[in-house]
Amino acid sequence: MSWIRCAGLGLIAALYVLAGRWGFHRLASANPEPDPFLELRLWIVMGGLVLAAVGLVHRAHRAARPGETRLDTQLSMALLVFFGYLCASALWAPDASLALGKLYELVLAGVMSVGFGLAALRQPAARVLDAFWAVVVTATALMALAGVRQLLSGSGGARLAVLGGGPNVFARLMGLLALGALYFWYRRGRAWLWIPLAATGVILALLTGSRGGAVAIVAGVITFLVVGRVPLRRLALLSLLATAAVGVATTLSPLGKALDRSLEERFLRLTLKYEGSSDSESKVYLSGRESLYASAYELGLDNPVTGAGLAAFPALGLGVYPHNLFLEVFCEGGALGLAFLGWALLAFLRSMLRGRRGLDGATVGAVVLVLLGSQSSGDLYDSRALFLLMVMSSCTSVAEAASASPSPSAAACPTVHGAT
Repeated sequence: MSWIRCAGLGLIAALYVLAGRWGFHRLASANPEPDPFLELRLWIVMGGLVLAAVGLVHRAHRAARPGETRLDTQLSMALLVFFGYLCASALWAPDASLALGKLYELVLAGVMSVGFGLAALRQPAARVLDAFWAVVVTATALMALAGVRQLLSGSGGARLAVLGGGPNVFARLMGLLALGALYFWYRRGRAWLWIPLAATGVILALLTGSRGGAVAIVAGVITFLVVGRVPLRRLALLSLLATAAVGVATTLSPLGKALDRSLEERFLRLTLKYEGSSDSESKVYLSGRESLYASAYELGLDNPVTGAGLAAFPALGLGVYPHNLFLEVFCEGGALGLAFLGWALLAFLRSMLRGRRGLDGATVGAVVLVLLGSQSSGDLYDSRALFLLMVMSSCTSVAEAASASPSPSAAACPTVHGAT
């Protein structure tokens, strides 16, 4: 039964990360009315709660065995306090209706993040990670095919995006595809399959023109290499096959011309040579985000301790959201909100250091990917994968570290270790 729970947990976690705000009501008409009960994310979280209850039952009946996941209570507590405080900030929100909608999303994110740690209790860490990354790679690979088809047919817009999502969202998903492919390459081999797939994810991310997404992917891959302690021999193989895959894709397919246009327009002209003012000074083009950042910062300064309240940024007509996770927390939750977010990040860092021998490089790389990406794109709910991945990395790293160095009492009971 363990593999069924792991597969179900991996499926639920991956769908939670990928599904976003999509709902079945969108199938009914071109301009559907939002219906929370028809949104996939609600039922995903409900399924996670069922598995969390099963995990608590397992925890009550026996102790963890080597190689099984363990709950990081400090990280879970920090996340509960962080989400709990942001939910409480709805009490002084300027617009109750907007605050209610955001409160609903915060509850979903908090319940799913902490609930994942409970649902994964007493499960083999490797199986949990395998199931999660298998679903992520499968789903994002299908999206990659849709993106390639869009490019080849010439039906796309100026920037690559699929299924109605934005370019920044697609870039983040392609980053997860690259890290998922590297995960299976590191653990299963078959470099001829996984490395070209990872390179494809990076190429498609560049085709979106998302500069923040490109930086986040590079940081995520570097984190994977460092945390995973990839040997030089395998690193050389990775570099060789990735270079060959990129060369083939850019010289023997239409992707090459599209990639050249994207790099020239988004990464060179807008970033390095953009003339953004009446004077002759060049400046970096930030797609108008600089005004959003300034507005969020000023709003936070007006309410420095507790913030202006949940969803205050859109309620005051400053924009949909600040496009920066820390500024969003600061302007709506104040210095207290930032402190609680910092506590959660520090708890995760402490967990990484404690279980560093069992860290999975791809999962930690995904944390870095989402954290950096959230500084230039999306709102707090769009950063939901950050908190889930922190919990996933923490509970599995402790399990792997314990498996590598079993306790004396565990060594005295070999028959228990072999039980399932």
